[in-house]
Amino acid sequence: MTALAERLPRWIGAVVREPLTHFVAIGIGIFLVSHVIEQRQSRYNLTLTNADVLRIANSYAQQYGAQASPGQMRTMIDNAVREEIYLREGLALGLDKNDEIVRRRIAQKFDFLQQDQAAPREPAESQLRDWYAAHAARFAEPAKVSFEQRYFAPDQRGDGAARALATAALANADATPGDTFPGPARIVALSHEDVDRVFGGSGFAAGVFAAPRGRWAGPFRSGFGWHLVRVTDLTPARPRSFDEARADVRRDWIEADRKARNDAAWTALRARYTVTVPQVR
Repeated sequence: MTALAERLPRWIGAVVREPLTHFVAIGIGIFLVSHVIEQRQSRYNLTLTNADVLRIANSYAQQYGAQASPGQMRTMIDNAVREEIYLREGLALGLDKNDEIVRRRIAQKFDFLQQDQAAPREPAESQLRDWYAAHAARFAEPAKVSFEQRYFAPDQRGDGAARALATAALANADATPGDTFPGPARIVALSHEDVDRVFGGSGFAAGVFAAPRGRWAGPFRSGFGWHLVRVTDLTPARPRSFDEARADVRRDWIEADRKARNDAAWTALRARYTVTVPQVR
């Protein structure tokens, strides 16, 4: 250090030769070494708390509807330990850097945390009635249709041939059994939404609800193939009273309230950031 001091400017050399400088340098070195050792020790110290074990048990119960056995708990705890060790080792290697999947998962997890902040609130009676009054059409009993059908499968003969066969059978559908449909031949009291869900296709439900009552009509294309249908009953939509719709009104209000508070939380979080984006052309 003396040779180094002789090659430096006089005032710097004086500082280098000062015992206090040596003391500070040694102190900084000890601090850095201690910090590295502490970080290394903390990385290799893994403690699962009672809260962690309870969270694992609750997660299992929510997923399977029953309490985990002691053996299952030991397996899940071992898996949690393995996951934490793998995470620490991966972070130590910098595997989280510039990884699109990791970025997406972290963002998704933070979104879940944000969603959890808006825990459902129980609405007051007046709030429910106001919500019902403002959205009464949403809680109406939908129109429902019942019908029988003749099905013509395109996978046996091609789509065009199946449609042609259904068209030809329309004049005498009672005497034409058609192909075996993978669902019920007679449909009872389904809403427009339910028909779409069961049959799929584009426009099938609309065609059924517009078909004349009591006679065969079609062919209509579903997600399965071509159908002739005969509507046997059509119940028009009707409004429901508040008391009839109370459960649906409450569920709808809670979901809307939760979404509004989540949106407000996002707006507040977004306001903390200054974002500059390139102009989209």
